[in-house]
Amino acid sequence: MIKLNVWGGAGEHGRSAYLLSGDRTHILMDCGVKKEGAGAYPLIQPELVSTLDAVLLSHAHEDHSVAIPLLYKMGYQGEVWTTRETREQLNTYFRAWRSNLERAGYELPYEETDVESIRYRYLEDQAKPGIWFEMIPGLHVLWGRSGHLAGSVWFVLEMEGKRIFYSGDYTSESMLLQEDCAAEALRLASLFRGKEKSSRINNLRLSQGMAVGDGIPFAGEPRVELAIANENSGISEVSLTPSLIKSSLNQPMDLAIVDAAYGTDRDTQADKLEQLDRAIRQTIARGGKVLLPMPSVGRGQEIILWAHEQFPGVPMIAEQGLLDGMKQLLRAPYWLREQGTHLKGPLRGAIERFLKGQSWYLPKSQEDRERLLNQYGASLWFIPDGMMQSSLARWYYSQLAESGENLILLTGHAAVGTFAQKLAQNPAEHGVCEVQKIRYKVHQGWLDVERMLQRLPARHTLLVHADKAETDRLREGLLKNSPSPEAELHSLSPGDELYV
Repeated sequence: MIKLNVWGGAGEHGRSAYLLSGDRTHILMDCGVKKEGAGAYPLIQPELVSTLDAVLLSHAHEDHSVAIPLLYKMGYQGEVWTTRETREQLNTYFRAWRSNLERAGYELPYEETDVESIRYRYLEDQAKPGIWFEMIPGLHVLWGRSGHLAGSVWFVLEMEGKRIFYSGDYTSESMLLQEDCAAEALRLASLFRGKEKSSRINNLRLSQGMAVGDGIPFAGEPRVELAIANENSGISEVSLTPSLIKSSLNQPMDLAIVDAAYGTDRDTQADKLEQLDRAIRQTIARGGKVLLPMPSVGRGQEIILWAHEQFPGVPMIAEQGLLDGMKQLLRAPYWLREQGTHLKGPLRGAIERFLKGQSWYLPKSQEDRERLLNQYGASLWFIPDGMMQSSLARWYYSQLAESGENLILLTGHAAVGTFAQKLAQNPAEHGVCEVQKIRYKVHQGWLDVERMLQRLPARHTLLVHADKAETDRLREGLLKNSPSPEAELHSLSPGDELYV
């Protein structure tokens, strides 16, 4: 039997931390903070920290990562397993978290030496995505891209006779980032259990020649071709029918921890883009400026490229932090789709053309910002800091707040107590400009969760990453159409336990 301790992340948005404890193995998946005030940290049980065998990190965002140094302060001496791309991003997030707290007059609960103590191991060094490997004795792991952020991954774990899926933050609707279909990767990887010592998997592909490892889900029921590079005999191909895959490999998980951050929201990405398009066009038509505060890495790059194509001729201003995030994507091509959705042409080319183009402006000083604000009426302004806590974001707001023609367009989560959240709740308290919140999809909503549960059934499914009331509503809605009455759907809170 495996016990799950929710140290954070279920019934709330933030501080994801899930402890899996068996008789012999103890694994923590993620360890982040909730970005409110001094930060809400996971409900870590200090006496259990020294028993941890490994920490798995799904991606770099603060709500999944920046409490990891606290584990080392409490005595953890093991390793953190993640991707190289995530590791490269982490220092930026650790510094940003420290700066945010210092600016607000709070102190970190750990030291810089605890950050430096983190020992990283890289998933790519052990196995390609979609290939089982033994992470530590008794723990087998399979991983794949989750589409949320460059470097972000999902995990499937096998420990003590149980199989557990952790989605991390997941979306199949990113315009730029590729996700791997966990169900298909798992089915194909399962064919090779027991063959890891004698063969290495060189490529898994659909009959159309598309790599399963690239996250292309099955269209209908094609024949599957498996190309195996055998150490002695070279490459051979084996064809399997879908009936074999379905009958012998589609066994349910014992536990699935599933990103359900958007709760009962049924919109697709196309719906969200239509809403964004309408709000921006209305503002441009009345001669107003649109301010779009974004995280430095993530949805900002996607929306910038989309807006660049969608609104030709409209002046666009982008701050350096978001352009650095664009350049980062070029350095990490593995995480990109080959062909973008809602964007024209190959993605690398689109990013390169944008960065080399002359159809947008980069402010290089405060003088530049003031000049551009005076020079342009209807225009698009992309700035880093989606929560609008930084002095730069607040300055931009002060410049636009006193005109009803302007629009502040929030496109993601705004943590309680942040300026973005205060604006969204009561914009009239702060200025006369319009404020709208239209969520761009970087997580899963109702239809996405429903699809994941159908493709990857589990005896126990825990819905996470949204507040408890919304998670309860989603659970109730999903249960009405549940194709598997024996499967249990859970809506839990921090501090709760679940046995599987």
